[in-house]
Parts: sequence; C-alpha cells; structure tokens
Amino acid sequence: MFKPAVKLLKAMSSNTNPSEICHAVALGTILGLMPKDNLLWYILFVLFLFCRIQRSAFTVSLVIATLLAPLFDPLFNWIGNQILTIEKFYPFYKSFLDVPFLSFTKLNNSIVMGSFIAGIVCYIPVYFITKGFLILWRNFLSGFVNKLKIVQVIKGLPWVKKLTKAASLAVSVRS
Repeated sequence: MFKPAVKLLKAMSSNTNPSEICHAVALGTILGLMPKDNLLWYILFVLFLFCRIQRSAFTVSLVIATLLAPLFDPLFNWIGNQILTIEKFYPFYKSFLDVPFLSFTKLNNSIVMGSFIAGIVCYIPVYFITKGFLILWRNFLSGFVNKLKIVQVIKGLPWVKKLTKAASLAVSVRS
C-alpha cells in the first residue's frame, strides 16, 4: 500500500494528466463502495483496468473507499431497497435473474444495488473534487509541503530514499 501512495504523490506533482488521476479516483471510489463478493465487482474491475487511468490513484482510492464503505451500508441498503421495490421494474429484474451467470452479479441484493448506484452518483462530484484538489496541490500546496521540516526528515530516511528510487526506476522502465 505504501508504494502506490508514493507513486500517487509523484503523479500529483508531475506532468501526469489530471484527468487520468481524477477518473482513477472516481472509478476506485465506485469499486471501493461495492461489496467484493459478486461478479459485477470483478467485471467492473477488469473493465476499469482497460481504461487509461493512473493506477496508483485507482489503488489508493479503492482501498480508502473500501475502508469507508461499511459506514455507509445502512444508506446503501436503503437506496437498494428503494430501487428494488419499484414494481414497474419487477419483470426486468425477473428476466435479468433468469439469464445464466447474471444472478452472480447479486444486483438483487439491496446493498450491492445501493452501493453501485451510490458509486455512479458520486462519480462526477468525486471527479471534480479531485480535480480541484489537484489544481490546489500543484499550484500552492506541493511547494509548501516540500518545505516542511518533517517532510525533509522523512525524505532523508534511508528506506524512503530506497523506496522512492525503486518507484522512479519502475516508472522509467515502463516509459
């Protein structure tokens, strides 16, 4: 978990396209909010890996959203119940669950449905909040944070130097 965080900090200050970071954080949030025991999560995970996103930002946001998701389960349950109890959609739900393997997506589970919808609804706000933070970081905060004494002490630690050197080596090899 430490290595993706270091890569993310480098990407935030580098020439990495801000849209790649913002999309990665938003997509990681969608997956992080969802329960991991269903086919839908794995399909989306593989699909998102084919997108042009900053992988470290995706990983960090996925882990953070996963840690926060249990706090919102009552809300996801309520949202899922509201969606799954719309009588107009009963025939669609029935035909959806009759298709082989689609029942493994567990979209008939109120928490899965609610977290999926909540993640989709959160996509645009998370994208723009991340974009605003990146602009703020690149223009004002990065220079200020790098001048802090604690940051200079941490950067001076031998194992941090080795880790950042290894991370920069991995990035240069990929390029």
